[in-house]
Amino acid sequence: MSVIGLDLGTTVCKASLFNDEGNLIFLERKEYPVISPYPGWAEQNPEEVWKTVKDVLKITATHSRNYSPPEAICISAQGEAVVFLDENLKPLRRNILGMDMRSVNQVEKLKEKFGKDWLYKLSGVPAHPITTLAKVLWVKEEQANIFRQTSYFLCYEDFISMKLGGIAAIDYSLACRTMMFDIERKEWSSRILDYLQINPDNLAKIYPSGEIIGKIFPKIAREIGLPSGVKLVTGGHDVTCAALGAGSIREGIAADIVGTAEIFGITLENREIALDIQPPNFACYLHVVPHKFWLMTLNQTCGLLLKWYRDTFGQREAEEAMKQGIDVFSLIVNQAKKDPANILILPHLVGSGTPWIDAKSKGAILGLTINTDKSEVIRAIMEAVVYEQKINLDIFEAHNLPIREIRAVGGGTKSKTWLQVRADILNKTITTVHTDEASCLGTAILAQYALGKYFSIQEAAKKMVKVRTKIIPNRTYTNDYKQRYQLFNKIYPTLKQINHLIHNMQRKRKY
Repeated sequence: MSVIGLDLGTTVCKASLFNDEGNLIFLERKEYPVISPYPGWAEQNPEEVWKTVKDVLKITATHSRNYSPPEAICISAQGEAVVFLDENLKPLRRNILGMDMRSVNQVEKLKEKFGKDWLYKLSGVPAHPITTLAKVLWVKEEQANIFRQTSYFLCYEDFISMKLGGIAAIDYSLACRTMMFDIERKEWSSRILDYLQINPDNLAKIYPSGEIIGKIFPKIAREIGLPSGVKLVTGGHDVTCAALGAGSIREGIAADIVGTAEIFGITLENREIALDIQPPNFACYLHVVPHKFWLMTLNQTCGLLLKWYRDTFGQREAEEAMKQGIDVFSLIVNQAKKDPANILILPHLVGSGTPWIDAKSKGAILGLTINTDKSEVIRAIMEAVVYEQKINLDIFEAHNLPIREIRAVGGGTKSKTWLQVRADILNKTITTVHTDEASCLGTAILAQYALGKYFSIQEAAKKMVKVRTKIIPNRTYTNDYKQRYQLFNKIYPTLKQINHLIHNMQRKRKY
């Protein structure tokens, strides 16, 4: 029994074909462009997104004929992005993406109106410009004519499920990311909707993850090349789907989702502990696993830091990688110093993530000497993002949230060297699973459960997620990393004031 997992990322759309044992049979991916007409803005053409979805589904459907016809499609989607449709379901403007930061002023108004603590408790996400609510409010205030014409404000999961089968369906986890969802009542917040002057009919219908909501339109099935009767199954926020695909379904097993950014999270039975963490900068919202919550950290510069190095200093490596036909990042990482670096890097190229959420923080390299070479800088880059993650983990463990095992997934897990650095600094065993496509696997798990192959989502995950490797901490460097981590912990508070002054200086710069 095969199913299709559809992953709607920020820049890439993936369609994957999985069997009921969790084995990836086929994967097709295609990029859709991000449009940035002004600094801090990020948009996408809704018709381009829909065309890309159909393109990857067509190719996947063709390959499925060599195996078995898929019986269901399940969607994982980027958070917060919003689509504006009129009464005839026609787009009124480009989609506004989660990474779009234009709505800073709207967030301040929301905090003044409702209070940041109330907003956090409502949906489990901190008040921030990334949220759907802030973007909808921006359109209401800045593009009033478009707002008045909008009959449907949809996220990507509900937008594509509507295009495929006529039902705008959103799951609990993605609904939480809007900051318009009442996490306790599991319904749209009447207080927020009254403030926006909209009603629940303007938003998607809300369902648990892993529920059959309908079937693909026969016309769409024929166009894509799928058999008739393929079922639509509710999926989730791509992060929670990846957590499911990593096997983070119970307390003690964390998921480390390593890519351009890094998201680290744990599964909780309830969110009371998360509500006590101060400042409340850690999102804690409904998991795709029933009756569970997902508590997560965010490091915005993980793979991005290595990409910055490649683009700024790695021209020779890029040329060499092209000659050899190998991945340039693998080549760079293999050049890293073999033992702990004697310099430290603050990895805040685009501000800081958790626990500080400081948009004015800047990156820094400390400890440079005449003897510092590229191999040491590369090693320090690899260590920096892990030191940053350890600060978050220490906060979790200080609140009695023990972590026994870390499941690492995503593109950043391809480097065994970097995985070893993670294990050494965190002093935790790092486990990888059998596929890098954790979000897609998460949707496959939900689809197989919905089809009745498994009794529960947990049972499906236990059968379909397979451990690949385990990386044990190297005790040789334990003391070295303890000393360096103590120093790293002092960098952000020490440099905060001067970094804010630099931020103000850079804003005055003329381009």
